[in-house]
Amino acid sequence: MLFLHQVDCGELDAHLPVTNFSKFAVISDVISDEAFLVGSNATTALLPAGDTVSVCINDCYSLPYYLYCCLLALVACSVFLQVHFLLKFIIMLLVLILYNVTFLVLQLELFQQQPTSRSLLNEMSLPVQSAIYLAFFFITLHVIDRKVEYTSRLDFLWKTKFKSEREEVETMGGVNKILLENILPAHVALHFLSSNRRLDELYHQRYKSASVLFASIPNFFKEFYMQNDITRDGLECLRVLNEIIYDFDKLLLKPKFCAVEKIKTIGSTYMAASGLVPGQENSQQDSQHHVFVLLEFALSMISVLNQFNKESFNDFKLRMGMSHGEIIAGVVGAQKPQYDIWGNTVNLASRMDSHGIVGRIQVTEDTATVLTNHNFECVCRGPIAVKGRGNLITYFVKTSMDYGDLSTTKL
Repeated sequence: MLFLHQVDCGELDAHLPVTNFSKFAVISDVISDEAFLVGSNATTALLPAGDTVSVCINDCYSLPYYLYCCLLALVACSVFLQVHFLLKFIIMLLVLILYNVTFLVLQLELFQQQPTSRSLLNEMSLPVQSAIYLAFFFITLHVIDRKVEYTSRLDFLWKTKFKSEREEVETMGGVNKILLENILPAHVALHFLSSNRRLDELYHQRYKSASVLFASIPNFFKEFYMQNDITRDGLECLRVLNEIIYDFDKLLLKPKFCAVEKIKTIGSTYMAASGLVPGQENSQQDSQHHVFVLLEFALSMISVLNQFNKESFNDFKLRMGMSHGEIIAGVVGAQKPQYDIWGNTVNLASRMDSHGIVGRIQVTEDTATVLTNHNFECVCRGPIAVKGRGNLITYFVKTSMDYGDLSTTKL
């Protein structure tokens, strides 16, 4: 049997010249061949025969491992539980109470076998020290959890607010785009919505070939429009005009008229053009395709107005002028931008309308040539005096919806 004796360092200075331990134990008197593990309290031990072992006990005392297990359990609850911080607080509190009841009450003898600790809390017993350590650690984790919860909630609120504001901006952007496309052509609206556009940039586009149409209702203001009590100072007359223009605008929604662009209305005159899409002037096999599209649109306007007359018991008639050629399109104005077109082609189309005949579509000689080459029938009206252009030979497009007879017209 081997005995473990605890002695002071001063008694072994002759045997160990260099040592940093204040206390150690020497095992001697080997009398057995059996081997045992050194006891946890370091008071007795059994070792193999012929061996001598020194066991050192430091002044620095480490907390028991089961106390570390409780700390790890608190850390695991704090870090890995993705729940509300109050629920996490309750769970960690239950862990703390379970530890205190298990080890500080039911298993109190475990602490009584430990040596006295030398620390700032050395005046307290080891169970009380352990409880204080766990309490401080518990409070620290709870404060951290509350901070994380506050940060997470704040981050969630900011993300929610950012998402709602982004959706609002996207909605407003869509509304602005729709409103802008109602004022300007789609390709012009995209130009103004582009982020690469300079604020002082002037939008303009030159087209080598485009068609222009003027369609007016001469008898609207001459015969129909009146300001009296019956028409509520002309309000009812304007309502009728609005219905007519509305029916004309609905034609633009048809796919076959997607190339037709409404320019503006001036009184009872409706102005439209086709072939105003940049880069598509020569995309069609027939470069004059926009002329036929605009002519078909004019015929549809006549049909729509005839249907409106039947339903409202009116007798409105259209007078139309049409021309094609080179024009310039652009946007003018800053506060209320206006898309418009300019050029001799526009002036000629306006003159064809103002010098035309009610119920007929009058075109220039060049436009009549294009239409005749594509199986449209045009009747020569002959030379007429056009303001600013002298005498011009004009033509009427013959359709099944012509009003009256052309026998009295100079050919």
